[in-house]
Amino acid sequence: MMFPKARKGVTKIFIAEICTLIAAVVSGILSLLIAKAGGIENLNFENLMSAVSQPVMILSIVAAVLLLFSGLFKIIGYIQAAGDEEYFTRAIIYAVISVVLYVIAGFLQSQTGTVMEWIYTIVIAIAELMQLLVMTSTINGLAELSYQCRRDDLVARGNTIIKIIGTVYTLNISLIIVGRVFKIFMKESVLEIITLIVTAIILILTVIAYILYLGYLGKVSSMLRRN
Repeated sequence: MMFPKARKGVTKIFIAEICTLIAAVVSGILSLLIAKAGGIENLNFENLMSAVSQPVMILSIVAAVLLLFSGLFKIIGYIQAAGDEEYFTRAIIYAVISVVLYVIAGFLQSQTGTVMEWIYTIVIAIAELMQLLVMTSTINGLAELSYQCRRDDLVARGNTIIKIIGTVYTLNISLIIVGRVFKIFMKESVLEIITLIVTAIILILTVIAYILYLGYLGKVSSMLRRN
């Protein structure tokens, strides 16, 4: 069997991404229930114990468990896949840097002042760039495995998905930086409308890119199981 470590690792990454997708759907339902309840501030312990709010508590637990499971499973998958393909090692490094940057950004978010706001913006932009490198490294790793298995169709598909994901992340990073610049001289109401429109476009493209990525991950996982 070719690439036994990559086969196990990619399969785990695929399962983890499925769990992440389910968690996102559950979180979306949870957000709607919270909005219907009048906001998170109205959900105290007594309310959570009521029959109406019990679904909120259950969905919160389900989403948290799924995210925790997917995170751990994804880490194990990347480590295993790295045994057969170097690109997955790079993805791990970029992911670690990204997590550190997001932790720093979480601290900076509570700080005040123009300088701190700019530092926060730059840190978030770099963190998003690291996320882009995680995705492209993963797809390049999958494409390299496909090339070794003589699946030129999957190699071509991987290159297309990289272009789409690159476009999505470029727009997102640009929105983060340009939004901060426009905030200096543009009316807040106008900026909010522009941000809302661009964010909606990015969200649609992100969903499309994620579906394509998930499908590609499944195809390569299936290929590795057959070889």
